[in-house]
Amino acid sequence: MKERPYDPVRDFAMVSVVTGYPMVISVAANSPTRTFADLIARAKTERITFATSGPGSLHDLVGELVNVEAGIGMVSVPFKGAALGIVDLLGGRVDVMVETATFSFPQIRAGKLRALALSSAERYPLMPEVPTIAETLPGVEASSWLGLASSPGTPKPIIDRLNREVRAIVELPEVRRRLAELGGVPSPSTPEEMRGRIEREIAKWKRIVELKKIERQ
Repeated sequence: MKERPYDPVRDFAMVSVVTGYPMVISVAANSPTRTFADLIARAKTERITFATSGPGSLHDLVGELVNVEAGIGMVSVPFKGAALGIVDLLGGRVDVMVETATFSFPQIRAGKLRALALSSAERYPLMPEVPTIAETLPGVEASSWLGLASSPGTPKPIIDRLNREVRAIVELPEVRRRLAELGGVPSPSTPEEMRGRIEREIAKWKRIVELKKIERQ
């Protein structure tokens, strides 16, 4: 987004990251593509399409990151939501889906999708049998995450109290269990760590956006 009414770093008082989960590169269960390496090999000789949530979404950026690092040219196909994307994936109208673990894991467990790779830096504890992208493309990782922020100028004692409460809540057994059902793990952080994460990700994705000339209105 070239123009926006806020600065993603300066205009928020960060509280804590709450949970994180990887993106999943998957195909239909009956796809001839068996592994992530197979997908890259196919993409070097065939036109491969991947379903995303639109230009500039993390789904799209992960696919383009793979394109850049693998030297391939998979084509992003935007959908208004994962439910529509999976219909075309299962119908053979797109080849691959890049989606969050929160959506993909239930579909994988139900036998509709086959996971080729996860975008986590290391094998993910909730689905350790699936290899990471980095096992084929070293250093390539990306995760989706949710955090809590307040308005700028929120007094530090309030931020500190909120941070303590978030940490306590995400460690509750019922909360950890529900997060796991949704494909996520508790990921509490300090406000400074959350801010640093945002700054690093802005720099990381700026490179891909500029290389691939991605623009989102």
